[in-house]
Amino acid sequence: MSNDNATSIASLRAHRPWWLMLAASALSVSTALAAAEPDLSGYWLGDIGSKRERVVMGLELQADINGRYDMKLDLPVSHLQALPLHGKASIESDTLVHDGLHMSLRHNGERLTGTLFGNGESVSLERANRGHLPLPATPPKDLPTLPGPHWTTRLSGQIFASPVIHDDIVYVGTTGGTFSAVNLADGNLRWSSAIGHPILGAALVTDEAAFVVSDGGYLHRLERSTGREQWRASIEDSRTSRELPHPQSSAWEWQAPRPLLVDGVLYVGGSDGCVQAFAAATGASIWRTQLPGRIQHGLSFVDGTLHVATEPGELHALHARSGRKAWTYPLSMRPGSAPVVHNGRVFINDRSGVLHAVDARSGRALWLTQFWTSWIESEPSFDNETLYIGASDLRKITAIDTATGRVRWRTDVGGWSWGTPLVVNDHLIVGTAAGQPYFLQHVAGISVIRRDDGVLVSHYPLPPGRGFQWGIAGSITGDAQMLVAADIEGVLMGFELDAMIRNSSMSSISTTHTP
Repeated sequence: MSNDNATSIASLRAHRPWWLMLAASALSVSTALAAAEPDLSGYWLGDIGSKRERVVMGLELQADINGRYDMKLDLPVSHLQALPLHGKASIESDTLVHDGLHMSLRHNGERLTGTLFGNGESVSLERANRGHLPLPATPPKDLPTLPGPHWTTRLSGQIFASPVIHDDIVYVGTTGGTFSAVNLADGNLRWSSAIGHPILGAALVTDEAAFVVSDGGYLHRLERSTGREQWRASIEDSRTSRELPHPQSSAWEWQAPRPLLVDGVLYVGGSDGCVQAFAAATGASIWRTQLPGRIQHGLSFVDGTLHVATEPGELHALHARSGRKAWTYPLSMRPGSAPVVHNGRVFINDRSGVLHAVDARSGRALWLTQFWTSWIESEPSFDNETLYIGASDLRKITAIDTATGRVRWRTDVGGWSWGTPLVVNDHLIVGTAAGQPYFLQHVAGISVIRRDDGVLVSHYPLPPGRGFQWGIAGSITGDAQMLVAADIEGVLMGFELDAMIRNSSMSSISTTHTP
């Protein structure tokens, strides 16, 4: 470099504005700090969870030119592989953070430890090869097949509602707006009543009447022996607006309010957010309480208190005599099913993939159990201190300790398990639904599971349907001799219980994940 050039450059530096000099200095310090930060790019493997359950987790990190990280998640329990996570994570004081994911993972040598997902789950990861990621257990292809149905009856419209059995008669509604009574023994149709509006919720059936909610915004009372409508009462400001399942939307819903009867009084919620009490005999209104959000599920009752879940995400306790609110418990997202009470606890789930246990008297949170990003539309069944519940994309039936929320076992049943698992002696019987196109493969059918250890013992597959979804959306119901399931495509099926259990007792194949 010539002396003239050196003088020129020195002069240029001397005449820079002071703020430009400070900015350049700050940039050089920032660059030095960034250079000092460790590069976390690569694959990290470990686990996530709490004392209730810990599951395998993998995280792939890739730094960009600004030192921020793109992330891909592996969560085998949820069938998630290399799932790109929204947004970028950044390094703050040796900690990898992402506010939207509630991520705070501190780097300590070759480990990342901290929290993720925001429900108290801790994470522990270390550098590893992605090839070490274990694969989830899936239902075997050679699972013993259950006997087929003893009878089938096709009804008009799709069936998302759970069938109800009363006095050897099966009652169920359809999206075609009909409510039907079918003989349990042979599937013959006894009567069918034209309601005129879609029916997606299960009916309440007594010796004298069947009560059912329609999307027309009404609670209907039908004479049980004939199906003749005796009265209808408005439970909403207008007809229910809903998206039925289709592949272009994740906002679809198929559930509906279900009436509850206590001491001659009917309680029901509506999509306008009102809970109402009616005289069961006459349909006369007793009280009406407005809550802040739609009600698309049934209510529960214990010790004079109603529990109701509303959108966008709250659980309310109301005094049954007056409708006055006792307490409110916040959910993470919109509820996935009706609240269920057992041994002084209210169990309620939401679409954030969390099952909540709440004290029925006070509304105090007792525990939360993760379902690892999966929606939960299933209502639980119980056996003493064990809860059994299905899930959506998790594809698993889960057994949980009701006192602590600890997961006893999870069993992959191959499809969406939206109904309540049916407890039959030492077994659980569950229905599953499937859909296509969808990012995850599902199989529709009926599965039998051993209750004590979650071993899947037999399965009855349903053939692929003609629409986006097929299989069993609601719960399977039964009596001492027969089981009844409703296919989404409008077919009611009756199975001989003894044949199913006898076949299931002959073999067992483990597909169980035990934490």
